[in-house]
Amino acid sequence: MAYISSANAEYRGTADICCNALNRDNLLKGKVYFPGTPAYEARLHTYFDANAALRSWCMVLPKSTEDASHVMYTLSKYQCSFGIKSGGHGTFKLSNAVKDGVTIDLGFMNATTYHPERGVVAIQPGAHSAPAYEALEKYGVTVTGGRVGPVGLGGFVSGGGISFHAGVYGWACDNVENFEVVLANGDIVNVNEHEHSDLWVAMRGGSGNFGLITRLDMKAIKFADPSKPNIFGGLVGYDLSKGQEVVDAYINFAEKIPEDPYTSAVFWWYYNREAGEMVLVACLDNAANQVKPPAMEKFLSIDGIVSNTLRSATMGNITRELAGEDGFYNIWFPSTFKNDPRIILYAQEKHKKLIRALEGVVSTGGFFSTQCQFQPISKTVVDHSNNNNVMGLERHVAAGPGILFLMYVSIGTAADDAVALPLVRAYHEDLNRYASSLGINWDWIYLDYANLEQDPISTFGEENIRKMRKASAKYDPHGVFQKLRGSGFKIPA
Repeated sequence: MAYISSANAEYRGTADICCNALNRDNLLKGKVYFPGTPAYEARLHTYFDANAALRSWCMVLPKSTEDASHVMYTLSKYQCSFGIKSGGHGTFKLSNAVKDGVTIDLGFMNATTYHPERGVVAIQPGAHSAPAYEALEKYGVTVTGGRVGPVGLGGFVSGGGISFHAGVYGWACDNVENFEVVLANGDIVNVNEHEHSDLWVAMRGGSGNFGLITRLDMKAIKFADPSKPNIFGGLVGYDLSKGQEVVDAYINFAEKIPEDPYTSAVFWWYYNREAGEMVLVACLDNAANQVKPPAMEKFLSIDGIVSNTLRSATMGNITRELAGEDGFYNIWFPSTFKNDPRIILYAQEKHKKLIRALEGVVSTGGFFSTQCQFQPISKTVVDHSNNNNVMGLERHVAAGPGILFLMYVSIGTAADDAVALPLVRAYHEDLNRYASSLGINWDWIYLDYANLEQDPISTFGEENIRKMRKASAKYDPHGVFQKLRGSGFKIPA
């Protein structure tokens, strides 16, 4: 398609112009949803986060790559602001949908197809992790998808993506052999190591900054026993008095990931106002389906385990266990630190104070929950990129493993969310100051967990930002995905 651009860079298409132009396209007939229609209202209930479910001028739901090409051509031609929704698991306002513009909802492009002759799995961006795993079980293969069942794969993979197989295969984005992408002018291109390799690198961790991803061709991973497509994993709950022992087990585990890259561990303290109590939980998994491998020993030998769901099960089964409820207002703030027990213990002490503060401002009877979560980032994981992503972690892990921290607060109403946000922000700022005072703050932000107030790409390192700017200028010369795209994170100017 030929590129058409307004001569006036400040011009923006209106709701009527943009939505009617899409609706006039014969290929998009019946695929443009308008406010007030049952189809439009139903799509608003497909978002994980209530803040993200914005009422856009209209929604367009392509069902094919050709549809998506027509969408991008039209939005570019009429200079229409837009947002991109893949699986809809974003956790903040403007993570996918937009209010003043058109939301491209890729939810109907959700197929998962195994190509054994090429050893790849073709995944459309609207696919969710658990259904994708379940579609692949009969073939005895899987992919580096999300660890939580409802996580959509388009945004997850393009933003990095941590899977159960991270220790063996790296970030999810490192396992994309080919992206099918619709550029701003409507052109459809395949992006891989041999074609448009500069864009291939930029898109691995660079999120939605370059084009509309319509297919991810990912490396197919064979199960240890293809006839039993299982992993070993689940949740282990501990008596709260065992916090120090769990921290010690975690610190030891993070240092020894190279000895068993198939095993992963995440742990958190969780508080739920309705239950009125805090719990301490570890999520332990072995992607090779090894039952209670040595890497889990320190976690499982703690005297004080109060619950245990560890079992050999399908990834669909295990990721559904880890899924949280949707429809809440969520506040996420991630950080990264050197592997040091002091920051974990400090975070939890301040977490208890945060809970008391939230109890004082959240409306009487109003729901909230908090999660103070820790997981490792190791050189073992990062090295799999072979410098073919733009995440910029190599300089950090060279000195040893790190901690990916997340403060995750869920709130029941918009009003309570508004009063909770300043408290959570202050908690996070205090934690970062403390880490900096210890000299252990990586000052790197994981894009898939980032808050709207953060600027994750600015932490990827100047060389990676330069690669992204160069790719953007080459493949999106009019800056459509920087100027008209209203969702997600942009390349720093």
